[in-house]
Parts: sequence; C-alpha cells; structure tokens
Amino acid sequence: MKKLIFIILFLLINVVQADNHDTANSVEDIREARTLVTATEKVSISSEIAARVEKINFLMGDSFKKGDTLISFDCKLYNAQLEVIKADHKSAQVQLKNDKELLDMRSIGELQYQLSESALKKAEAELTIAKLNVERCNIIAPYDGRVMDVYTNVFTSIEQRQPLMEIVGDGLLEAAVVVPSKWLSWLKKGHDVKIIIDETGDELNAKIISLGAAVDAASQTIELKAQFNEKYESLIPGMSGIVKFWAKIKISRLQD
Repeated sequence: MKKLIFIILFLLINVVQADNHDTANSVEDIREARTLVTATEKVSISSEIAARVEKINFLMGDSFKKGDTLISFDCKLYNAQLEVIKADHKSAQVQLKNDKELLDMRSIGELQYQLSESALKKAEAELTIAKLNVERCNIIAPYDGRVMDVYTNVFTSIEQRQPLMEIVGDGLLEAAVVVPSKWLSWLKKGHDVKIIIDETGDELNAKIISLGAAVDAASQTIELKAQFNEKYESLIPGMSGIVKFWAKIKISRLQD
C-alpha cells in the first residue's frame, strides 16, 4: 500500500514539474495588426432596363427593410407595351383556336395550323418579357440594410446595367486582417480578439472566423477575417482599426 502511494505521489510531482516547465518556457503575448471593417453583404444596385428615374426612396445613410422599393422608374412606355402584347397574345390564342377548327374540317392545311402555333408561342415569349420589364420598374431591397451611396438623381435617364446605388446588409460586420504567416503557430480559427476602432476609439469584441487558403510567398503573410460578436450602432463598413491578439507563445518564438 505504501508503495502504491509513493508511485502516485511520484507521478503527481512529475506532472506538476512538466506543467511548470511548460509555463516557464511560454508567456502571454499581445500582438497587433491593422484592420479594415467590411460588410458581409455588399452589392452595387444597377438597372435591368433603360428608363427615367422617377423616385429615389432612400438616400445615403438611410436604413431600409427587405422588400422596400429603393428606386422607381417612369415605366409608362413599358406598361403600354405590355398592354399591346397582351392584345397580340389574345389574338394569337383566338387565331389558333379557329385554325384548329378549320383543320378539323380540312378547310386549311397542317402547315397553316403550325404557323398559328408558332405565332402563339412567340406571343407568349413576348408577353413574358413585357411582364419582366414592368416588374423591373421598381428596384426592391434584397435584405435589411442601409444605403452606402447613390449614383443617380430623379428625372435622370439611365441605361441598362448602369450602377445606381450601393447598399450593405444589416448583418454582422467583419474585419479583414493581414498578419505574418508565422503567427499560424498559435493563431487558429475561433481565436477571440479585441478591435480598437480608429474613428470612435471603441474597443469591440470579435472572433476569427476564417484563415486564408494560402500564404503570400513574397510577403510571407496570410489574410484572415474576424467577425464582430454583435451589431454595434457606431460601426460601419470602411472604418479602420487595430486588432489585438492574445496568445500563449513559446519564448523561443517571441522574436517572430
């Protein structure tokens, strides 16, 4: 029994010594790196039709909800075209029905009936396009967010695919950081960090959510992203700051 107790005590002493040795050869170190605040959802809104801007419902800095109409166009022409095409489509339907009856009575040939079928298919395609153009007369917000910039004015005639507005989503913001690749010896995904924002002086909590897929061979750096733990009213994309990393680093690596 005494021998067993002696063995247990011996093992405990060695474990404590090993832990003390590891602690003696490592320290808590703080590393810093510059960062830029970015949005997870950011898009440049453009028009899918050529038209005149009738109304801009949200300006730079304004917040909006998913489904809100951001910009409206003057679509009198597209609405008129839709009505004309609806009439053409109705006429093609009637013509095909009549030709089917005539074909059954052998009053017309198969070719004439096939031409009526093709005319109806063409009218259906034109009707689909006309409806899409009318739907595109309003640009709808794809998600909750706010306007970063507006590139047009009311009564301005714009071209198809012309940029009109830049918006960002209302989700959690991220911080893009470039750090030395040597930091990967202790820096992992999920690492908690503090970010001090230059513009406001706020110290905010964030977490590393991704590490770059490759190290830059020339600079021996790697890009990573941190996500802020919550939505901060004072925080907007484009702000800059300093990221503070806390890590337990071996003394031999403190000069890295």
